[in-house]
Order: sequence, then C-alpha cells, then structure tokens
Amino acid sequence: MKQLWVEKYHPTTVDGYVFVDAAQREQVESWIQDKSIPHLLFSGSPGTGKTTLAKMLINELKIDEYDVMWANGSKEARKIEWVDKLISFCQTMPFGAFKVVLIDEADYMNPQSVQPALRNLMEDYSDHVRFILTCNYPNKIIPPIHSRCQQLHIVKTDQVEFTARVATVLVTEQVEFD
Repeated sequence: MKQLWVEKYHPTTVDGYVFVDAAQREQVESWIQDKSIPHLLFSGSPGTGKTTLAKMLINELKIDEYDVMWANGSKEARKIEWVDKLISFCQTMPFGAFKVVLIDEADYMNPQSVQPALRNLMEDYSDHVRFILTCNYPNKIIPPIHSRCQQLHIVKTDQVEFTARVATVLVTEQVEFD
C-alpha cells in the first residue's frame, strides 16, 4: 500500500461527496455553477467531511494551486506571526478569479489576536480572496467571523451510507470481507 485509502478515495467532485442534507448539496452545486463562493465556515464533528468538502470546492471551482493557501488553526495559524504570511498572500492579485485561504481547525486560532486580525482581512480583501474555515467547535469562533461567513453544519453520514462507501473501497482494493 503506497497511499492511505482515506486520501486515495476522498471525493474530488460534487458527485463523489456524500451529502446528508439535500439543501447543502443544492447550495454547493449553485456555488460551482456560479463559479464563486462567499466566505465559508464548515462545522461538525471530526471525520464528517468538512475539509474534504472544502478541497472538493476548490477543485470544482478550478482554483489555481498558486491561488490557494492552506493552514492549520491548531498549528501555524494559531500564532499571530502567521498573519504576516497571510497578509502577504492576500496582497497579491490572483491568477484566476479569486484566491482561497483554507484554514482547517480554525476553532484553535487565538481568539484574542489571530481571529480579530482574520476578521479585518476578510473585509479588506473580500474583492479577490475567499476564506474557508473548518471547525469542530463553532462556539470557539468569534461572532464577527461568524457574521462574515456563510455557515454549513456537516453531520455524520448514516451507517448505511458509510457501510456502502467502505464496501466500495474494499471491493476496489480486492479485500475479502463479510
């Protein structure tokens, strides 16, 4: 095995993503059709597909790789020094229609320094930068960021959908199972 199955089989298109909520599917499809997104805040339990949905949107919108900045809110994006890198990224013009800043685990960003700075950047660069934040605990995100984002709460797929997806992977990998 050269690649983790979780990476090998994560969906890259809207057709491959398992939506529990039909209204969320319609919303995502409309963003793809419009070729634009607002600032987004995806919340939900760990493993529900928040980051996968964010990456899938970036892929479906055909955002140039140089127009994407990825950060982890529990690591580098937790510190105020990281904001300087973010400002530099935001100040340059995109190769495409807009840039995307994807911050995973945004609920771990410092609420006294990093989150307020992020709030201002979301306003200052809204003409050519979109922010996608993922979090497990939306209550740890300050209200001004909530107000600047469209929020989607992602719930766990039901057991039947999960089992079907696992079975598909096992069959593809030629693994015998009960």
